[in-house]
Amino acid sequence: MFDTQLPHKNLLSTTHVTMISVGGIIGAGLFVGTSATISSAGPSVLISYLISGAYVWSVMIIIGQLSQQSNGKGSFVSHIARILGVRSAFVTGWSYAFLWVITAGAQVVAGGMLMHNLFGLPLWIGASLFIACSLILNLMPVRSYGRAESALSILKIIFLSLFILLGFKWFFSTPCSLLMIKKNIFQEPSFFPLGVSALFTVIPMIVQTFAGCEIAVIAASESNNSLYNIKKSVNRIPLMILLFYFGSVFVIISIFPWTQLTSGQSPFLEILQYLKIPVAQDIAILVTLIAILSCLNSAKYVVSRIIREMSALECTPHFLMSDTQNTIPVRSVVLISCVEFLIFFSAMWSPSHVYTILLGSSGGIIIINYLMIALSFIFSKQNHSYSMIAQKKKFTALSYFIVLSVLIIFLLMLASKNSRFDAVLSIGLVSCIYVASYMLNIRTKKLL
Repeated sequence: MFDTQLPHKNLLSTTHVTMISVGGIIGAGLFVGTSATISSAGPSVLISYLISGAYVWSVMIIIGQLSQQSNGKGSFVSHIARILGVRSAFVTGWSYAFLWVITAGAQVVAGGMLMHNLFGLPLWIGASLFIACSLILNLMPVRSYGRAESALSILKIIFLSLFILLGFKWFFSTPCSLLMIKKNIFQEPSFFPLGVSALFTVIPMIVQTFAGCEIAVIAASESNNSLYNIKKSVNRIPLMILLFYFGSVFVIISIFPWTQLTSGQSPFLEILQYLKIPVAQDIAILVTLIAILSCLNSAKYVVSRIIREMSALECTPHFLMSDTQNTIPVRSVVLISCVEFLIFFSAMWSPSHVYTILLGSSGGIIIINYLMIALSFIFSKQNHSYSMIAQKKKFTALSYFIVLSVLIIFLLMLASKNSRFDAVLSIGLVSCIYVASYMLNIRTKKLL
């Protein structure tokens, strides 16, 4: 299990840990991908966000409990290796890394398209600029990286806060605003225009955009007080992210008919233009650029740390574990950048659709990862203290809720023709990784 040995001045602060996590969550998935989730479920997507938020919060609570068992050392990959075995950690770690590499690739595609539309740059040049910037930032000492990522994340939070406040201003200053909200949410054409099942089938897509909450646990290992930072993150991040996502979506569908939103386009821009905000387009473009770079940064950070941790578990080539004197896994960071290029070039044949496809197909993978986390807690050993046993039973019940939710979500995905391909692809990719673990002779023993 990897344990950082950094001087105090080079460790991440509590704020840095939180903001690195926020950076991975608030990306193009919110500023662009929200239009896809709204188009897929209509106004009932509000319920989908609440369910997804409660689900992710439950997972974060379980991760927090697993971290307490390990005294704040290691990510959920190490917890899974300790409880379920190294092979399970191999499957979880590589599928999780795959998820974030796909997410990073989607950010690169979105960034390349945006730079092309703004400045007429060839797609590959715009994408290269984003990859190069995130590479430079990730090669900085960890505390400097934390400061840079915190600045980017704070800018996104300020924008979302102002956007939600604009919604409140519109509500109190517009005549008959309550009637307009009622019409847009409940009467156009109804609250469940695409059926009740639609609100469940978009949950994997939403959960995938929420993925990043668990980055705080990974970043905490490079902070001064990891267990304290994990506890703060478990309580703070899911609520904060749900507030910004739910609040933003509520403002969007309250002000603007959801049927008039364009899937794949930024609904934030459409709302700002509708409210006649000066330089609305410039504001939306700037924030989207920041969000893309920030999410790309966090994706590269989390994958490089997961790969390093799996190297310590002998689940990846050992040379990828090599660090600089500031414990930056340089080889992993560079390798991830190369993979991002490959994903981008493979997507160039259809850049206008690839973002939505990648976002949807990776949603099932994070749900499978969360299933492994829940199973780890269920099979973890009970403490002999009576109070601890009672607490363990309480959180075990929550873990069973997560397991049951995963099964229900996948059944609904398989039953829907719109999400069946995503479910099959997610299961197929994880199955391939599992087969690879046998081919590579990954050991099954548990870590003590």
